[in-house]
Amino acid sequence: MAMVTPLFGRRQAQQPGAASPAKHKEMLVVMTGLVFIEQNALLSSNQLEDAKRSVRALFMRASGEETMLRKLVEILKVNKDLHHAFSAIAKISARIGTSVGVISKKVNYLKQYVSRLNITPAEGEHFFGPFMSFTQTFQTRIITFHEYMESYLECKELEARRTHEHRIAQDASERLRRRLSGKLAGDGQADDPDDVEANIKQELLETFDYAEAQQNLADAQRASRIKGQDIQALLDDLKAMCQMAMNPAMRDKEAQRNLNTRPYDDIFALFSQALVTHPRLQKIKDFILDYFKLYQRAYGMFSLDFINFNKAADTIAANPEEYFDAKQEDEDIKIKLEKLRKIEGLIPFLEAAGTELSADHDESYPHFSKRLSKTISVQPSEWEHIAEELLLAKVAAEADLSTRL
Repeated sequence: MAMVTPLFGRRQAQQPGAASPAKHKEMLVVMTGLVFIEQNALLSSNQLEDAKRSVRALFMRASGEETMLRKLVEILKVNKDLHHAFSAIAKISARIGTSVGVISKKVNYLKQYVSRLNITPAEGEHFFGPFMSFTQTFQTRIITFHEYMESYLECKELEARRTHEHRIAQDASERLRRRLSGKLAGDGQADDPDDVEANIKQELLETFDYAEAQQNLADAQRASRIKGQDIQALLDDLKAMCQMAMNPAMRDKEAQRNLNTRPYDDIFALFSQALVTHPRLQKIKDFILDYFKLYQRAYGMFSLDFINFNKAADTIAANPEEYFDAKQEDEDIKIKLEKLRKIEGLIPFLEAAGTELSADHDESYPHFSKRLSKTISVQPSEWEHIAEELLLAKVAAEADLSTRL
């Protein structure tokens, strides 16, 4: 079993008996979760250390504030969303690239097919000329869409980094303001005067960068906004083209009004007329209509991808540091999916264990410990795939908890 860092240090030993029996039971649940989290690297090192500090603080004061268990569940839910967002962005990017490649192959095949038809001048003028021009434009648009989406991801990631840098500068500025106003003097820390002076100097340097961080964030947000607008304009363009590849009775009237600025040949109407004036086109009617359908599906799919991409990007912006940690550490998608699966099991277990805590307030710690083991082992459950690891984590947590001075 992997070694884990003890939750309690020497300073905690100076607080004997500070925690109540109820806190011991709560901490058994929390520490079981933390041991499991640390062994499986489900939180970043900073998140884990913050959680451990909260556990230590909870032992030293029995206040009525929100419990550590609830905080831990919320952190895990954020990380679950991040893993989903990272996975969604990777899947969307891959799907767009694959789809554009497939559509381009179909368009290239269409060009070769039409070149072998021995088209008459009249057929070319009445339909095939406008149709092939339309198709070439559509292909160019979707290739551009793919390129824009790749650039958009870079813009969003840069915006997330700049957001993180701005928050750091903001926090440094606020902390410096509080230090200089004396509000941190009573925080209970016995810092060395030289260390305090060094910290203030460092924070001053960071504060000087606040204006630059603010400007960098504004620039990144502007670049993301412009690229997003470019993509939306391109999607509007594709929609306008699709209107010309569908039955007029099915068209979006609002989209049709926008066609004044996007004049495209009405290839559906041209094809309908060509079928009457050039009867031999009846033989390839279904073949041509399949391409009309392809345009509709492509637009619909890319439009949804853009919406879903923006939702995932919002999660990145809210938690940039954890996103980039996840991106750097989890290059192997199998590892990422396994972590996600473990988080998805750990969250309902901690929530169920939290319910168990309130079931019998007078229950002794040993009885609760046995009941917690039964909860871990119950089948079926949403956490049965991690039950064995949870039991091992509970053993380690209980050893840590029971030997606290």
